Amino acid sequence: MNVWLDELIETLEQLNVVYEELLDTAKIKQRCLISGNIEEIEMLLYREKNQGEIAQLLEEKRLNIVKKYCQAHRTEENNITMKSLINEMDNFHREKVHNLLNNLTHLIKQLQKINQTNTTLIHYSLEITDDIIKIFCPTAFQCPVYQPTGKKQDNKLPMVLIDTEI
Repeated sequence: MNVWLDELIETLEQLNVVYEELLDTAKIKQRCLISGNIEEIEMLLYREKNQGEIAQLLEEKRLNIVKKYCQAHRTEENNITMKSLINEMDNFHREKVHNLLNNLTHLIKQLQKINQTNTTLIHYSLEITDDIIKIFCPTAFQCPVYQPTGKKQDNKLPMVLIDTEI
């Protein structure tokens, strides 16, 4: 029983580390969104993608550990939860897994909150950009270039940006 428990604890510890890194990346990304540092945002998106892939692999590993446990104990996978697993552990392992899961839950909630703020920042930025485009470009510029038939429309748009002095 200790082999799968040790493997589960190790995987949960690794998941905690990855989610801490994801949280740090999200915080840095938020500062970059506010400051407008596009180059660093691009780098952070790459890092975030890699961290997300690692988290996904670790989650798959955790599910495989639970699957192995279910096969060894002849339990159906659909009926097993982390809470039911914790109830079957000795006190030492129960406390360790419980603390790791609580920390993981806390990290995920923080990550969701920061990502929601980042989403809001991006949304407002896009709205402002759209409003600026509407100020300088009349609604004629917002017409589609192609007709529903797929044929290209004639360019009947006035050259407002070129003719207007600022």
